[in-house]
Amino acid sequence: MAELLLGVDAGASNLKIIELKEKKGQYSLKNIFLRQMTPGVIVDGTVLDHGAAAHVIKECLAHAKGFTKDAALGMRGRDAVVKRMEIAWNGKGNFQETFVWNADQYIGIPSSKATFDAQLLSYDSGKGFADAVIAAANRDKVADCIAMAELAGLKPVVVDIEALALVNLTSVMFGRKKHPNALIDLGHDCTNIIFYENGFVDYVKSIPKGCKFLTEEIAQDMDVELEKATEILRDKEIMTNDVDAQAAAMSFGSNLGAEIETAVETYMSDRRKEPVDIHLCGAGANIKMLVDQMEIAMRMSLPALNPFSAVDVPEQMKPVTEKAGACAFAVAVGLAMRRA
Repeated sequence: MAELLLGVDAGASNLKIIELKEKKGQYSLKNIFLRQMTPGVIVDGTVLDHGAAAHVIKECLAHAKGFTKDAALGMRGRDAVVKRMEIAWNGKGNFQETFVWNADQYIGIPSSKATFDAQLLSYDSGKGFADAVIAAANRDKVADCIAMAELAGLKPVVVDIEALALVNLTSVMFGRKKHPNALIDLGHDCTNIIFYENGFVDYVKSIPKGCKFLTEEIAQDMDVELEKATEILRDKEIMTNDVDAQAAAMSFGSNLGAEIETAVETYMSDRRKEPVDIHLCGAGANIKMLVDQMEIAMRMSLPALNPFSAVDVPEQMKPVTEKAGACAFAVAVGLAMRRA
């Protein structure tokens, strides 16, 4: 069996690295690392300073022993596309090659500037259409991600869009459910709503509102610098007890929840499907006041996706999972379940 990869999720706010062991189908945590990323090093999934990002990765791994250097890297950003759709095909020849010739009209990114893939799910010979999941990302953005990892001494084996990593995780945790579900990934730069079914991404809706915008509201409402506002957002005690911090989180959560509800309703109308289960993940899922207001706005419960419910975590590693909150590691765990 192929070896598991080192899951590297480098975001604008934090770097998360996960390494798993597997025995008889059961996962256990071998290594876990968490470091803050210097602001401006990674923005909207684009690595702007390869050396600085690689330095943070090296710092994480400096004292680790016996870890694999074969890595699965996470990709994010509004120009990383994953969606399920029907593609015209006559059933002849290689589907991948046919898709390449017509990729521009499906991915919204010029094929000359994109790295892309298409997975054939089924083919209807009567209609002449293939049901497929397509994924694409800016080629330069992928190259930047790979360069960052190589500078850190890693060997990139897989570059995975975060939506695919998260659905991979849910497939391991819950199995491949034959009904639509959704994940709400509350990230730093944006919030992604990932609709998926039977182990495959169906559609991803990106809302350009992430935790950095909440940080800006806290800074404005409390009249503090952004750096101080970031510290406040990370401090559970302040977020629980400070009236101004709570007010900012409540306002942001209410507005974001309303936008997510609209996105879900649009999906239901367009696809004629209704998500059965909706879970939250990402660092924002650990901010209680934010989640509470989202639940009020959406009039529903939004349980957190705990990736470690499918992984045995040694006692000495639990403080790391608790520091940022388990939800923040969801993409990294999904990446770490990839194989070479």
